[in-house]
Amino acid sequence: MRLHRLRVADFRGIAEREIVFADSGVTVIEGENEAGKSSMVEALDLLLTTRANSSKSQVRAVQPSGRDVGSEVLAEISCGPYRFEYFKRFNRSPETALTIVEPAPEQLTGRPAHERVEQILGASLDSTLYRALRLLQSSDPELGDLTDSSALSRALDRAAGEVDDAGADSAQSQDLVAAVTKEYLRYFTQAQGRPSGELLQAQKAAATAAAAVTERERLLASVQEAADGLPGVVRAIDDAMSEESRQRVEVSTLAAQVAEADAVSDRLTAAKAVVARHELSVQAARSAVRERADVRSRLGQFESEIASTSTAVQAARGAAAAAGEKAASVAERIVAAQRDLDDVRAWIEYAETAERVAVDRRRLAQLDATIADVARMRSEVDEARRAAAELHATADDAARATEIDRDIAAATARLESGAATVVVTPLAGDVDVDGAAVDREQTLRITASTTIESSSVRVRVVPGANAQVLADDLARLTALGDELVARCGVDGLADVAAAAARRTELVRAAAEAERRLQRELSGRDADGLTTIRAEVAARIPDSDPAPVEGAEDVAALRAKERELAAAAAQAQREWDAEVHREREERSRAQAWETSGENARVAAASLRQQIAAAEADASDDALAAAVIAAEAELTQAMEAEAKTAGEAARVDAAGVRAKYDEAEAALDRTRARLAQQRKLQAELSTRIEVCRNDGRLDELSDAVAENEAAQTTVQRVSERAEGARVLHETLQRKRSESRSRYIDPFARRLEELAAPVFGDGVRFSVGDDFQIASRTLDGVTVDVAALSGGAREQLGLLARLACASLVDEADGVPVILDDALGYTDPKRLASMSTVIGTAGPSSQIIVLTCTPDRYRGVDDATLVAV
Repeated sequence: MRLHRLRVADFRGIAEREIVFADSGVTVIEGENEAGKSSMVEALDLLLTTRANSSKSQVRAVQPSGRDVGSEVLAEISCGPYRFEYFKRFNRSPETALTIVEPAPEQLTGRPAHERVEQILGASLDSTLYRALRLLQSSDPELGDLTDSSALSRALDRAAGEVDDAGADSAQSQDLVAAVTKEYLRYFTQAQGRPSGELLQAQKAAATAAAAVTERERLLASVQEAADGLPGVVRAIDDAMSEESRQRVEVSTLAAQVAEADAVSDRLTAAKAVVARHELSVQAARSAVRERADVRSRLGQFESEIASTSTAVQAARGAAAAAGEKAASVAERIVAAQRDLDDVRAWIEYAETAERVAVDRRRLAQLDATIADVARMRSEVDEARRAAAELHATADDAARATEIDRDIAAATARLESGAATVVVTPLAGDVDVDGAAVDREQTLRITASTTIESSSVRVRVVPGANAQVLADDLARLTALGDELVARCGVDGLADVAAAAARRTELVRAAAEAERRLQRELSGRDADGLTTIRAEVAARIPDSDPAPVEGAEDVAALRAKERELAAAAAQAQREWDAEVHREREERSRAQAWETSGENARVAAASLRQQIAAAEADASDDALAAAVIAAEAELTQAMEAEAKTAGEAARVDAAGVRAKYDEAEAALDRTRARLAQQRKLQAELSTRIEVCRNDGRLDELSDAVAENEAAQTTVQRVSERAEGARVLHETLQRKRSESRSRYIDPFARRLEELAAPVFGDGVRFSVGDDFQIASRTLDGVTVDVAALSGGAREQLGLLARLACASLVDEADGVPVILDDALGYTDPKRLASMSTVIGTAGPSSQIIVLTCTPDRYRGVDDATLVAV
């Protein structure tokens, strides 16, 4: 199988992407984390294995979050003799389309397209190898089980030179193994070799037949048991009937005794009721006497209460009058104290007003002085800033002027030292130097082209090239100096420093004046000072307040105010207390009056009640009634004692217990009799059923069926045992044959591992192609004990070994998803070399977020996503 092209759209976080893979060699797909590299592998698996209209969770999960669109996957694949394009859209508007290009063009859609691809892959793809040659993120690096890989088996056969060997996995041997396996599976399960199919059915039939024989034998045994036990049951029934007759007589005798005892008990109960009735009569007579005495006692209490309440009323009224008089006296004191307090507060108000006016006047004078100082300082700041603004020279300009002046002097000296000297002496006639008349001898330094003319001759003196360069340099410096002088507004370069110093001094003076101004303002605004002054001036009255006599010392007045206020408050508290006491005493007098009135009403009522009761029955009559009731009670109690003695002699409780015990014994006998009669019916029925149903014949039939079933299970077991022995023998021989060509895989693995681990590395490989241990420099270590990086490297090398051994027509892509994450730089370079070596004969697809790991892979195709 070869993957030529893969395109996905709207798949998880991938909007749209298409990747073209190299048919052989290494394709490195590089991208950042979460760029969707692993999603490309997931998309290919989903395309090849899942229907487009599937609603599985793994299909729903690939739909982009928050978008109701279909997820599309298209792949161009070669597999066996077929080359085709396969397209599916999942989730939204499902669609499947297949276009076969080779060997014969075909176009299919929908379910037929899916089934056709399954048919192609089933016939041409080694799915075991396809799954094993992947090394994905977070998966076990160990190579999967490849014992069922036919492509690898054929490759190893060729590598071992056993293509024509009878022990190889030829088509005939595979058919034989398949036939033996099919026969084996008729009798045993594939995984654990347990009985199943025909063998399990025969065993179940034999067990059922044996159980039927056992059941029939059990039924016949129970019938015999019934026949043996029936005479004993009949005897037990006769004994129970005799016991029942005797117990019925005993129960009747005890019932008569219970009736006699119940009659005596009834008379005793009646006697007790008479005693209780006379006790109630005695209690009623005594209660009437007590109630008459209680009424007379309450009347005496009310008469005493009437006398005491009258005295209490008089005392409370006197106390209320005294409290009222005292409250009136205290009220006069309160008025006088309040009058004095008002006078003192008037004096205080005048004194405080005068003091506030004086403070405001002082504050106004201070504000006027501050405002004047602020105006003066602001003028100083403005003047200093204006003067500084008129000067343009800065400290940088002064330094630049000094530098230019020094450079001009140096350039002038260099020019004069290298320039030619011409002496011009007029002898007769006019002589001009550059147009200027010369009337006496002059010495000239020729730094520029100079013309000397007379009436008969013109001489043009040209300086040398070096002199001209020096002259140009001097001219440039002079121009820079003139420009700086003009910008600074001074006469010459020597004046620039003085101007810059003056400007710096003025700026410093302005800053100092500004700081003094800010200190004076203390964070305030000058306009705010004017506003504050206006507010203070508005508070000062046009004239002083009228003087008040006695308003001299505010502190003394405040002390006097507190003294008078405390006296007024104390008087107020005294007045409140006396008023409260007066109200309480008046309330108390009212309460006593109400209580006395209630007592008089109750006493009158009790006198009327006593008079009415005496009219009905006098005290002597009530006493006589008590005596008569007590006498009748005595007679009733004597009659009750006599009946109680008779009841004790009869012993009703003992007779009742004997009767209950005899009746319970009769019930038990009757239950035993019923049980025995039921058992007799069951035994008789069991014997009759066996006689009528022919159970002996059923037993004979069950024995015959059991013998036939046992014969069948023995015959099937023998065939199953033969199939098992043949299957195990073939599997053992196949494993022995396979173990002979594990060596080519191990040799190829060691060849690939040599650049990584060293030339002396050796591996122990099991029959299932699992690497058991590694031997390096004479030291053998189990693979499970190796580091994570070494195990990851071995897993990749094992996949490359398989890929390089398998024929190109049988090969599948080797997919490595962010592998070698635990590999150090040295081994990483070796692994890159190995991948490049194994690449030309295989298709290797590498997904990585760290492309530098695979920079050493030769001729790799790089794809950025």
